[in-house]
Amino acid sequence: MKKITLIIISLTLSVAVFGQGAFDALRFSQYRYEGTARSMAMGNAFVSLGADSYSMSINPAASAIYKYSEFTFTPSLLNTKINSEYLGNNDTENWTRAGVSNLGFVTPFVVSNTGYGLKSLTFGIAINKLNNFSSRSYSFGVNESSSWLSAVADGLYGVNNANLDITNDWNPFYDFPEATWREILAWNSNLLDPLSQNEYISATENIQGDMIVHAGALGQEFFREQKGSLSEVLFNVGANISDKLFLGANLGVQSLEFNDYQRYSESAQNPALFDSKFSGFTHLFRQTSSGVGLNFKLGVIAIPFEGFRLGASIATPTWLFLKDTWDETIDARYSDGYKSEILSPIGEYNYRVNTPLRWNIGASYVFGKIGLLSVDYEGADYSTVKMLSEDGDDRDFRATNNYISGNFRSAYTLRAGAEVRPIPGFALRAGYTKYGNPEKTLGYESEYISGGLGFSSSAGIFLDVAFQQRLKDTEYFSLYQDYTNHTAPVGSYETSGWKLLLTLGFRF
Repeated sequence: MKKITLIIISLTLSVAVFGQGAFDALRFSQYRYEGTARSMAMGNAFVSLGADSYSMSINPAASAIYKYSEFTFTPSLLNTKINSEYLGNNDTENWTRAGVSNLGFVTPFVVSNTGYGLKSLTFGIAINKLNNFSSRSYSFGVNESSSWLSAVADGLYGVNNANLDITNDWNPFYDFPEATWREILAWNSNLLDPLSQNEYISATENIQGDMIVHAGALGQEFFREQKGSLSEVLFNVGANISDKLFLGANLGVQSLEFNDYQRYSESAQNPALFDSKFSGFTHLFRQTSSGVGLNFKLGVIAIPFEGFRLGASIATPTWLFLKDTWDETIDARYSDGYKSEILSPIGEYNYRVNTPLRWNIGASYVFGKIGLLSVDYEGADYSTVKMLSEDGDDRDFRATNNYISGNFRSAYTLRAGAEVRPIPGFALRAGYTKYGNPEKTLGYESEYISGGLGFSSSAGIFLDVAFQQRLKDTEYFSLYQDYTNHTAPVGSYETSGWKLLLTLGFRF
């Protein structure tokens, strides 16, 4: 199934000067659950099922279902595939990475063997991966009519060029906020020339009479690699009341690591056409975001009658404390042999993100020892995401927070799963997950189908395998902004991929 997203994404210009922005806050607030192999195979539809160490991240009451101690370890393989179409050229990046999705331990303590009241308390600890940011894309095309560099020159209109110069006494990267870092780099690498004190022409343009024209065909190349993850260490307690009502609570400590590497270049297909003797340039952007967060969760599972289960959970916002570092470089080349390389300083900023409150509801039916069906529904209102300064002040982020509240919305996740046990010790599983779009005009929904096998022995050892396929979705992008009398070309990314999980577990 393909999802078409009618948007234009300015990839190389999407990162704010300081690396923080509404879309960073959105990225760090979203979950794309991985799981144990059993839970992922069933679409992670475990709100009402429980007895799974990964599902404690979704519903803390999952631990209260346990009647035995359990240890699980889940290594994983993640593949992302991005097909790019840009200016009639097609390219594909296929990237596979190894990781760990889950490491968990749960143990119950019997309180009473009577039929009613508190029967057991369960304690659990797990490390669960909540999102994986890994992706890699590549685009190339020959452009006859516009340029990234010309868009930079156009964006500087009205800015006095004396303020862009890097000198011993003046650092425009920090001292002149009216210009972006890439504009400062382009000027100081001689890729821009002044038409007046506050008007500019790029090295990819010529002057013909009183007109500025695009000088000639340019090879435009863009590579982007993102990696990192959002993980959670949870400390859980659960309570079994009369084998009918199961309660749970979590303290969750999240850790985030995100790395973004972007490389954009333009090269003259025929340097003789360029009056500036332009041959090419490469712009690099690197950003690292890291931090920790804290949240609390409460959950409940009820069995109103034999086989039928209901579950619900609620999680506070996660209070993330983050640090960004970033830098940029421009390397310029000219046909007469002249070269110039300018490096920015390393930027650093500490800030906070408050993610949205999150809730889950679910229902399932267990057909004895034969199998089960389960459905979940999850919601989060992304318009409530807040960015704050390190000390909790929102004044520096008022414009960003206004954008968030006006352009983001509630998004809902649907999860469904099934399990069949045709013979003792063997299980067949299948699942479906759909993540809603949290943006009002941009963004896209994403869908996953999954399946797996489970094997268990009378000795308490079990092995589960799961495979999840991301269904294709398509988004449109632009590598730079439109500028005066010129429209940036639009390309498309078709994204798909898969995950393979293997869980080794011990029950005792």
